[in-house]
Amino acid sequence: MMIFADKRYSRHDKRSKLPSWILSHLRDVNLNLSTDMALHIAKEFLRKMAQPYEKIGGSGRKTLLSEEDLEKMGDGGMDE
Repeated sequence: MMIFADKRYSRHDKRSKLPSWILSHLRDVNLNLSTDMALHIAKEFLRKMAQPYEKIGGSGRKTLLSEEDLEKMGDGGMDE
């Protein structure tokens, strides 16, 4: 979790200097928040991240790679 606790980051010219991987996850709705609101959003995020992770996703496909999968990738690729 990254918190930009500086009002300057609410300005587009300052935000545009951030790396693209940060900008892709930075939503306008989460800019220029009060401390209480920022804490509320952080709590919700941490609660969501604290939930058990299922190895099989909603589509029935594996979402984590096994040691065998990694070995296949190292040998030239995975065939599904």
